Amino acid sequence: MSSCADRALLATVIADVSLIVGYIVSALRPDYRVWPIGEHSWRWWFNWSALSVVFAGFPVLATLDRDPFVFDSLRSKLAGGVIATLGMGFALSALFELGWMESSGREGELRTDGIYEYTRNPQSVGFIPFVVGTILATNSWKLAIHGILTIVIYVLFPYAEEPWLRDQYGETYVEYCEQTPRFFSLESLKDLLRS
Repeated sequence: MSSCADRALLATVIADVSLIVGYIVSALRPDYRVWPIGEHSWRWWFNWSALSVVFAGFPVLATLDRDPFVFDSLRSKLAGGVIATLGMGFALSALFELGWMESSGREGELRTDGIYEYTRNPQSVGFIPFVVGTILATNSWKLAIHGILTIVIYVLFPYAEEPWLRDQYGETYVEYCEQTPRFFSLESLKDLLRS
C-alpha cells in the first residue's frame, strides 16, 4: 500500500512542480507562457495533463495515505470536511458563473459582476480552503505535501494569467484591478457576506 502512495505522491509532485515552474515563467516571460491554454496547442496538453494529475491526486492520496498525520481528532476531520465543502462550493460557483470555456483561458468577456465583483480570482479563493480542509479531513502527510504545492499553484495562477488579461481587455482590466482585490480583502469579504 505504501509504495502505491509513494508513487502517487511522486506523480503529483512532478505535476505540481511542472505547473509552478510554468506559471512562474508565464508571469515573468509572457512570450513563453503556458497559461492561458488557448485552443488545442501544446499549452492545452501541458496544462490539462498536469492538472488532471493534480486533481486526481486528492482522492488517490486521501485513500492510500489516510490518518498517519497530526490532525487525528474527530473535530479536525469534521471541520476539515466543512471547510473543504465550502471552499469547493465557492470555487464551483465561480466556475459556473464564468463558464467552462472562459475559465480554461479561452477568450470571452471580462466578468466584473457577481462573485467577480469581490475577487478577481474566486476559483483560487475557493480552491485553497478546499485543499486545507481536505488535508484536515484526511489527516494525510502525503496529501499535505501535494496540497501545499497545489496552493502554491493557485496563488501563482492569477499572476500567470494577468499579462494575458491585460493584453485582452486593456484599460478596462486595469480599472477592474484597481477596484477589485486579486484574492480578497476584508472589505470585499464583508461585502460578500452582506449580499
